[in-house]
Amino acid sequence: MIRKTSKRRGTSVIAALVVLCAVLGYGLTEWKPLTDTPQAVPASREAPGKGRVPEKISIPEKGEPVRLFTINAGNYFVPEDPRRSNFQVKYKPVEAREAVAELIRQSGAEIVGLSEMGGEAAVRDLQMRLKRKGVQLPHKVLVMRNGEDRGLALLSKYPIVDNRSVTDMPVSGETKRKKTMLRGILDATVKMPDGRLFRLVGIHLKSRLSRDGSAEDTRRREAYALRDYLNEAIASQDGMPLLLYGDFNDGPAASAVQVIQGPAKTEYRLNRLKPRDSRGETWTIYYEDGDTYHSFDHLFINNTLKKRLGRKPPMGILDSPPSRQASDHRGIWVELR
Repeated sequence: MIRKTSKRRGTSVIAALVVLCAVLGYGLTEWKPLTDTPQAVPASREAPGKGRVPEKISIPEKGEPVRLFTINAGNYFVPEDPRRSNFQVKYKPVEAREAVAELIRQSGAEIVGLSEMGGEAAVRDLQMRLKRKGVQLPHKVLVMRNGEDRGLALLSKYPIVDNRSVTDMPVSGETKRKKTMLRGILDATVKMPDGRLFRLVGIHLKSRLSRDGSAEDTRRREAYALRDYLNEAIASQDGMPLLLYGDFNDGPAASAVQVIQGPAKTEYRLNRLKPRDSRGETWTIYYEDGDTYHSFDHLFINNTLKKRLGRKPPMGILDSPPSRQASDHRGIWVELR
């Protein structure tokens, strides 16, 4: 009896071990990391659109025209704004601020993109002057980088439903160079009453002035960073009309502008518009020192918006008398559909 019981117990123990080993073996061979386990974020930015499903944007067909006007407001500084750098800034005279507001009124714009705005107080000052002229642009976005006095602003009659602006946009380059775009990227989506959406990206690249002659290199590095950003923006929202506007401080043939425009015959290509003034001229800034005229302010549209606007959308350069007093730049406009 003792031998039979021991044998049965031994058999039971062996069977239990076999089952346990099988369970453990299955668990080890089939184990996978949990899908919600935090993963390390790579140091470099992910390639645009890589490994992600683009958001499909469905919006109504083109409706009533919506006019966008953009201008470099010419150092729109007011005393109420705090200074953000050690550079001495001159407050914009009241007459010049009134001229900026009058240009916007004359443009008939419902959306206004601005560069060289001094901050929140400057934006409020302009909104107040516009309101006095019967122009209501209550919705706004302001991008101000720490250490930089000049900011980007967007004023709109219509609601801003998405704001993806980047204050500190990384740029690559030498260790001694600045690591972010000087003025960042304004990126806002405006929604029309009929449901149409327009994604508006505003920029102001490095000026042509520098103590060490590095301005052109800085603009080129900013251009590459902006191009990466635009690639991701276009890839992430399939069907979204996108417009890029601003002061590029370079003409259309410059390498920085060519980089931003992107490769031809691809979905990432941006199409440059060519507005003209009342005399058919295309310049947007005049340098008295050297007596030269340049086209440094540009409008670019993606392929989606190009299809909506057609070959020759209404557009122009505002050259009425207030433009001489408002800024050293001339404002440009286009009608969106």
